[in-house]
Amino acid sequence: MAGQTMAGLRKWFREEQEKLSGMTRARKLTYIWDYYKLWIIGILAGAALVTGLAWRISHNIPDCWLYVVFANTRAEAGNGSALWNEFTEAEGYDLTEKRVEFDDSAYFDYTKNQARGNRYYEVFVALADAGVIDAVTMEPDSLAALGRSGRLLDLHAPICDDIRERWQDRLIWYQPEEGEAIPVGIDVSDSLLITRYHLYEDGCGLGIGVESRNLDNVERFLSFILEEE
Repeated sequence: MAGQTMAGLRKWFREEQEKLSGMTRARKLTYIWDYYKLWIIGILAGAALVTGLAWRISHNIPDCWLYVVFANTRAEAGNGSALWNEFTEAEGYDLTEKRVEFDDSAYFDYTKNQARGNRYYEVFVALADAGVIDAVTMEPDSLAALGRSGRLLDLHAPICDDIRERWQDRLIWYQPEEGEAIPVGIDVSDSLLITRYHLYEDGCGLGIGVESRNLDNVERFLSFILEEE
């Protein structure tokens, strides 16, 4: 089926080249516009949408104290949930100045075909690469696999010294094909995310977005869910 499709496309392309070869430049432009204007408009609209989304994401970064993605859970963990209310109240964030954003709508597993074609993962990548996502939680094995994507901060980085040293006995490691294992998360399987809020059943890990600018607030969130001062 795929071979027939490619053969058909090649035939169509040759036919279009033959039609255009005998036309003047003005006639070519008119022909292309008449027959392909919907495609052209669609491509331009798509490019404008991506550009606009990137602009909005980049300009919204300063508006968040903390942005956490709770992936692969069906429990309520978004804005206005018990978790969100209790955390923002306990930490005393001024929500008139910046937001605390909890997103519980993502479902993806990097162990399955590297999450290719999963729209939730594509959104996660866009937000992570733009520096919006500060942390993501999911099952420990899935989190370790996600480290392969390069979207989780290597906790060996100097900016992670405090977090790594404070929770060094909880590190989740990703083993690349070559070289040493890399710490990409914190195991929080005994945290409030499970014991009180029941987000996961079989363990939970937290990874930090590679472009996060709010590591101090990630540390405050870890302290809250682990009930540490």
